[in-house]
This record gives sequence, C-alpha cells and structure tokens, in this order.
Amino acid sequence: MNSGTHTFLPTTRVHFGAGSLEKLEEEVRSFDRAFIITGRTLHKETDLIRRVEAMLGEKHTGTFSGMGQHTPGSAVEKAAEEARGAELLISVGGGSVIDGTKAVAVRLGYPAQVAVPTTLSGSEWAHLIGVTDEKAGRKGGFADPEAVPPVVILDAEVTLLTPEKLWLSTGIRALDHAIEGFLGPKEHPVEDVLGLEGARRLIAYLLRSKEAPEDVSVRHELQIAQWMAYFGPLNTPMGLSHNLGRRIGASYGVPHGVTSCITLAPTLEVIREHIPEERWAVLREALGGDPAERVASLVERLELPDKLSDVGVPEADLNTIAEEFGDQAEDAREVLRRAS
Repeated sequence: MNSGTHTFLPTTRVHFGAGSLEKLEEEVRSFDRAFIITGRTLHKETDLIRRVEAMLGEKHTGTFSGMGQHTPGSAVEKAAEEARGAELLISVGGGSVIDGTKAVAVRLGYPAQVAVPTTLSGSEWAHLIGVTDEKAGRKGGFADPEAVPPVVILDAEVTLLTPEKLWLSTGIRALDHAIEGFLGPKEHPVEDVLGLEGARRLIAYLLRSKEAPEDVSVRHELQIAQWMAYFGPLNTPMGLSHNLGRRIGASYGVPHGVTSCITLAPTLEVIREHIPEERWAVLREALGGDPAERVASLVERLELPDKLSDVGVPEADLNTIAEEFGDQAEDAREVLRRAS
C-alpha cells in the first residue's frame, strides 16, 4: 500500500484561459499600492506592461524592469528597494522575473503577489528561489513556501509576445519537471498521474506550437500541461538534469530552458539502470517510446540546442563541474560527456 504526506503550497487561485489577464483588476481591488516587476524586453519592446499599469490605475506605485536572466542578486536588491511599501507585487515575465519577485517578497516581509508567467518555466508554482551571485558566477538560492505567489494568471494571449526559442525551450523545461518528478525517490498517487499527463501533452502540443506559433488554443493547452507537470513541487524533488542545468546556466549564461534541452535526454540514458523496470515502463508508455529517444527527437524537431558546444560551455570545464556532484559525480560526468 502506497502511503505518504502531501503538503500544499500557498497557491490559492489560478485564473486561466485567453483574456484572463483582465482578472488582475479583481485581484488588485483590496490593495492600495501595487508594484510591477518585469524584464527589459517586455518593458521596452511590447505594450504589455503599459496595459498592466493601466489596469492598476492610481494604485500603480512603480515598475522595475531590470530583472535579468538567472535572477541577478543585484537586481533583486534594487527591486526590493524600489518596491518598499508596496502591498502587492505583480510579476510579469518568465522564470527569472518570477523568481526575482519571490526573492523581493521575502526581503519585504511577504507582501501579496500575483504572477503572470509568459513562458512555460513553472517558477510560479515553486517554493524554490534561485538567485545568482554575479561575482562567483554561481546560482544559489533558498526554499521558502511563504514566497509562492497565491495568485497565478495563465493567459495564453500574453505568451504571443514570447520569442519562439524561449517559449519552446521552457516547454522542455516543463517536460524536465514532469519526468524528473515522476522518477523521484517516492511514488505519489496524485502528482504521478498529473505529471505523466502533463508530459504527454507537452510532447504533443510543443510540436503543434512550433508549426502554428500564433495558435492561442495550443498555447493554452501548453500552459495547462506545464501546470500539470509541476503540480506539487514541494513533494517532488528534481534530479540530475535540473541540478546540472542550475550549474551550467548561471556559470555560462545559458537559459534554463536550453539547459534542459541539453541535459534531459543524456540524463535519462545514464540513470536508466537505476530506475525500477515497472517505473520505466510506465514512463515509456506515457511518452510513446523510449524516454531518452523521445526527448532527444523532440528537441531536434523543435530545432533547439542539444549540445554543450552549442552554447559555449568549454569541454575543459566538464570534469570540474562533475566533481561538484559528490556521490553523483560519475553519473554527472557521463551525462556531460554525452551532452558535449
């Protein structure tokens, strides 16, 4: 008999569907001071942030648009200073922006949050917060369930502004969540089912999104799939692919969606011998074939990077990276060799 404990994170409402950004007006009614955190591209090259500012009206107290890739610590500190006194933080952007907003929330004593994700990275669901030490070139971070945004808005229309490579590669990141969550040390009667269904949908709809990038209905399906893929992040720790991605991403400036494109398939090849046959068979059935082959084929068909050499990671550094993984050093070394 399977037994265990499921701990819920503070997500209390998820507005989903095209046009659901309008729900933001309802969410801000009980607040007087709302502050927006976003990235430079969305702020400078689209009208999305102006739309959000207009929804806030006189409650808008400011916008910080300097939250960069991998959530630089200096950006978090600057945003926290500018947002001081805000009752509500609104993050609009990808995983780095949402992680940065969570880090700001911790520094400001946990004001309310609304997350409006524009990618498929899944940061809006997670209690894990990654922040980069720019001097060291390493991504650290911490876990804080109180920092999870209580309200998430999944509006597929706002994702039309997301560059294709970023959109599709973060979809592979979501697939990484689903697969590594399922292959974790414990079975779970709810998350396993949702994760496998999320993986199945991601494989189907990512290809459709590549073929029809303006199809909002397909983007909506992908948002729901990535939600399924990372439905209970407190209860499903990630594995070697994710951990290698954190190390490579911060040190070499590689987006986490892209790191998953490079590390997930070879990780599955390497850890195969550690996975019980019954568990592997269930994953194989959900993905429609050998997991490593299915992932590799999907990345290729989406025309995304699949080698460390594609993103400028020096081969001379790989052994040093692997040695940092302790008991998993040999597996890490083999993954990196296959990914080079």
